[in-house]
Amino acid sequence: MEGLTKNKEISAILEDDELINVLDVSKITGDEIKQRMKEAAVTELEIDTTRENYRPVAFRAQILFFTIVDLATINAMY
Repeated sequence: MEGLTKNKEISAILEDDELINVLDVSKITGDEIKQRMKEAAVTELEIDTTRENYRPVAFRAQILFFTIVDLATINAMY
């Protein structure tokens, strides 16, 4: 604990340009990630909405498919 409490060491850390640059880049990257996460949430909502529009079509298609498959039990010609 004693290492960082000395003023010289604290000022040396705060004056380190490379450290400050890395922290700035990390902040920018973090902000970009937050923005992309917001965009991804909007896109996910759009995809879910579009998928729900196709649900009735899929339901009818499954009924049609299994009806055609079951026709073979009535007569092999189907």
